[in-house]
Amino acid sequence: MNGLRISRPPESPALRSGTPETEPARGSGATFVSAGTSDFSRWFAPLKPVFGRWKWVLHAEPHLFRFPDHWHRDHDEESGDFTSPELREAERWVLEEKDDWRLVDGRYLEAVADTLLDDWADFFALAEPAPGLDAFTERYWAARDPEAAHALLSATVPLHFSCVDGAVWEVHAKDPALLAAVRAHLATLPAAAAAADSSLMQSLRRYDGGA
Repeated sequence: MNGLRISRPPESPALRSGTPETEPARGSGATFVSAGTSDFSRWFAPLKPVFGRWKWVLHAEPHLFRFPDHWHRDHDEESGDFTSPELREAERWVLEEKDDWRLVDGRYLEAVADTLLDDWADFFALAEPAPGLDAFTERYWAARDPEAAHALLSATVPLHFSCVDGAVWEVHAKDPALLAAVRAHLATLPAAAAAADSSLMQSLRRYDGGA
């Protein structure tokens, strides 16, 4: 699969710790989130409407997934939980969770996109719905080298995102129109991020210690 490797420009608002004076604070206020909007959401905005096409396997630390602040209301003193309709619905979209892996409905990823913490992560869209996390993760971990991982993901994953250390996002897609939409969108951003071609195989080899 072809893809793009997008890195944050030196003066990206997401790197600034203060809140921009021109926009009131909203969202999670997470370390790499400025005014509640993640790089993931800014850079991949054209793709968010298609997230719901698929079930997704998300691999990231749980704290990465943050919801908008206004969802945290209607606190139930007895249970100690928030009971807003948005949070209850989002919980239903998490189909299975084990450690730092989640199987989710695509609407979940769309819901958390704006307030996502930009940090180490891999998101895999599933071409065919999986009966459970193990159906994907067992095959994923069985791929012992980049070539095997590439064969697996190329056959089963139409869209893939990967974040490296909070500063770089990669996207790989079977449909070239999705990558074209991201390229066109990046060109319209006031502080354009640096984007370069990066195939799935290049990415797998890079983080395996290869080229």
